[in-house]
Amino acid sequence: MAIPFAQLIVDGLGMGLIYVILAAGLVLMMSVSGIMYIAYGELYTIGAISVWAGVELLKLPFFVALGLAVLITTVIGMASYRFIFQYIQHIENKFLAMVTAAVGLMMILGQANLLIFGTTPQKVPSAFSGMIKAPGISISVEKVVLMVLAVVVTIVLFFVYEKTKIGRAMRAVAFNSDVASLQGVKTNAIYMATMGIGAGLAGFAGAVMAPVYVVYPEMGSNIFLSILLVLMLGGMNSIAGAVLGGIVLGLTLSFGLFFAGGLAQILLFILIGVIIFFRPGGLLGSKAEL
Repeated sequence: MAIPFAQLIVDGLGMGLIYVILAAGLVLMMSVSGIMYIAYGELYTIGAISVWAGVELLKLPFFVALGLAVLITTVIGMASYRFIFQYIQHIENKFLAMVTAAVGLMMILGQANLLIFGTTPQKVPSAFSGMIKAPGISISVEKVVLMVLAVVVTIVLFFVYEKTKIGRAMRAVAFNSDVASLQGVKTNAIYMATMGIGAGLAGFAGAVMAPVYVVYPEMGSNIFLSILLVLMLGGMNSIAGAVLGGIVLGLTLSFGLFFAGGLAQILLFILIGVIIFFRPGGLLGSKAEL
């Protein structure tokens, strides 16, 4: 039996690009604001639920519902910083308070998802029908659109972070917030914007995945741990590392599930262990970040 390398690569990229979006958002939050946003998986779920509600209940076109999902999660991210994390971000011995607040927010959002959505899984109607077939490859149009959107969003994020004024301010705050403040950067505004962008990316990922998979309240429960694996692969404070780590994770799971079945997760941990042994900061990170 021939090994479908092309199909496995396509499937791995489709899976990995979603991890890229999620990891890039979390890297942005952590590197700029220093906040370990444990409720990140709940934002992913809220994005999926929002697009389902927009399409099914409000009868909105898919892309309008997608924009609504991003808006909702962006507002939640900004509000959580303004009313929770801003008050504990700079206190002495902040770690325990930060983790407690993040876990509390995760529980609140998780219960809200359950109460609003219910326990019955739902399916978002496919916005794009049909299959694309080529020698050795078969992929739905839906997944192609998902991959294209993920690539576009990643490119836009890189452009904003590297080439715009707000991106330069984010990099300055991430390097040294006190010095950035002395240079006229409004650090609290940058922190809030960063939290909003990171949360919006989580909502975007959940929204674009909603038509591909089933929507249910616990769908984001393991996302945070998966994204941490991506960051360990690529580097905890590198957006480029998040891109590389997401793609490596997707390809590893795709090939691992085909060749090793249930042992794929074990192979993934072995791969991460080997990488961390030789590159303690991740593939594109630095030792200093540990």
